Amino acid sequence: MPARAETTAADDRTPAVMRRLVEFVNTRRADGDAIGTPDQLATWLHDHALLPRDTAVTAHERDRAARVREGLRAMLAQNNADPVSSPRPDGLDPTAHAELSAMTAELPLTLDVTSTPPTLVPATHGSVDTALATLLADIATAVAAGTWSRLKTCREPSCRWAFYDHSRNRGRTWCSMNVCGNRVKVRASHRRNSAR
Repeated sequence: MPARAETTAADDRTPAVMRRLVEFVNTRRADGDAIGTPDQLATWLHDHALLPRDTAVTAHERDRAARVREGLRAMLAQNNADPVSSPRPDGLDPTAHAELSAMTAELPLTLDVTSTPPTLVPATHGSVDTALATLLADIATAVAAGTWSRLKTCREPSCRWAFYDHSRNRGRTWCSMNVCGNRVKVRASHRRNSAR
């Protein structure tokens, strides 16, 4: 993934629930993993009001969170056009979507009929699994709001940075036209010149 000046590819125009999903997916960056250790995951979840401050996180829970993150990245990639040709390896784990699908049974949600409107909420409270289930509930919220298709990952295979597409026609494909979009244009130009 290319280096980024921005930290999350979400801004103040991005709905809060969607911003949380983008920020979670973008914890994996070119310069490291913001949830690479149990303590880092605990801090991130606490800072995003998903876990009580005094809750310890295990290495197994950290690994589970990373698998959920990669499954979410794969889901967001489905909201964008196919990746472009790139000499760099694809940033998506080909098994991530299937792993997330299997894990959703272990992260149960329930319908809170006391809220207006009724919403999906985690069936448990105060754990990493609660936080992960909350992120899954955020997906249902995005679908219900009609904003799910605006959450995408960059078409550049080596990037796959998550972003919220604010464009009117929902046609944005790059996390940054200046970085990834330009990189694709340069490669296309090079191919055309080489073919001459």
